[in-house]
Amino acid sequence: MSKKILVISDHRGGGAGHVATQSGLLFSDQGYNVDYIFGDDYFKFNAVGYCCNYSAIDIIRKKLAISKPEIILIHNFDHLWSPFFLVEINKYKEKTGAKVIMTVHDYHIVSASNSLSYYENTEKKFFKDPPSFKQLVTKKLDRRSYIYGLARLVQWYPYYSVLNLQKTFDHFMCPSEFIYKQVVKRFDPSIVSVVHNPTSATISSCQLDNDDVVITFAGRLSKDKGIYDFIKSIADSKLVSPKHITINIIGKGPYFDDIERLVDTLKEQNITIVLHGLQKFEIVKSIFENSSYVLLPSLCYENAPLTLVEGVFAGCKVLTMNYGGMVEIADKLNLSILMDDFSPKSIQFVFDNLNTKKEEQSTLDKFYQDYSNDNYISKVKEIIS
Repeated sequence: MSKKILVISDHRGGGAGHVATQSGLLFSDQGYNVDYIFGDDYFKFNAVGYCCNYSAIDIIRKKLAISKPEIILIHNFDHLWSPFFLVEINKYKEKTGAKVIMTVHDYHIVSASNSLSYYENTEKKFFKDPPSFKQLVTKKLDRRSYIYGLARLVQWYPYYSVLNLQKTFDHFMCPSEFIYKQVVKRFDPSIVSVVHNPTSATISSCQLDNDDVVITFAGRLSKDKGIYDFIKSIADSKLVSPKHITINIIGKGPYFDDIERLVDTLKEQNITIVLHGLQKFEIVKSIFENSSYVLLPSLCYENAPLTLVEGVFAGCKVLTMNYGGMVEIADKLNLSILMDDFSPKSIQFVFDNLNTKKEEQSTLDKFYQDYSNDNYISKVKEIIS
C-alpha cells in the first residue's frame, strides 16, 4: 500500500505554494497518496490569528483524522496557520509515529526576524547571524513601524522558546546552502539537509538572432524584489548603455505605475522597458527562452529564488545580487553578473559586462542535474524512508 502524504502550506500561490503543489504532484506520480491543505482556503490574515490562530487547531485536527498521513510535508505556515497549529500536529505525530518534514522557505524557524533583516530609518540592513532577543527588541524589524516588528516577537518566542514546538519537526529540508548554514546554527546538522526545490520548468532555449541584450524579470513588483530600485537607479545614473537593452518585466504589484513612469527616461539611455503584467507560465517560459539574462535584483537575502532556476532552465544567464541564495545560484554558472548595490559604478559594471554569449553546455548540464526533479525525489525519499 502506498504511503499517505499530507502537504501543508499557508498559500496556494507564491513561491512556497508553488513548491508545495509541485512536490505533491511529483510524489503522486511516484505512487504516493497525496492530500493538500492550504491556509488561504480557510483564513484571511489578521493580527490576532497571526499570533495565535485558535481556529487552525480544529481544522488541522479534522484534516489529519480524514487523511491519516504517514508523512507530513510542511511549507510556510506562520502567516495564516500560525505556529499554534503545531501543537495539534505534534499530538498526531506522537500518537501515530508520522514523520513531519519542513521545507525551510525563509528564516522563521531560525529567528523571529524571518528575513534576517531590520531597518535603520528607511535603509534595510541584514543580520549576519540569527539575532539575539536583545537585538530583536532594539531593532526595527518592519519598515512600517517598530510595533509591527514587535508582533513577530510576540508570535515567535512563546511557541519556540517556551513551548518548544520545533520538536514537532523530524527533519528540515533547506533549498540552498545559504539557508542551511543558518538552520544548523540552531539545529543538529543530522536533521538538516540541502534539498533543492522542485520546479515545473523544463530544459529549453532559443538561439538569439541579434546583438540586443534581453533581460527578463518575473515576480511581484514589490519593494523587497528590488526591481523598481534597480530601474530607478539606472535612470538616476543617466548612464547610456553601449548596447541596446530590452528589459522585460513580468508581474504586477505596487510599483507597476512607478516603473511605467520611467519608460521614456530609459529610452534616452538606450534601454527599452516592456511591462507585460501577469502572464501564464507558458508565456513566461517563452519570454525567458528569448532572453539573454534572468534578472533578480532583490533587496532581501532570498533563499532559493525559483525565478532564477526557471530562467536558467530556459537558457538564460543570471543577473542578480552578490548575497544570499541569489549568489549561490549565480556561482554555479560561469557567465553570471553580480551586483553589490545599485550605485552608478555597479550600473556601469553591468553595462560593460552584458553580452549575448551562451553558457557552456557542460555547466548547464551540471546545473540541470542539481536542480532536477529526480534529484529532489531521491533526496526526499532518503529522508522519509
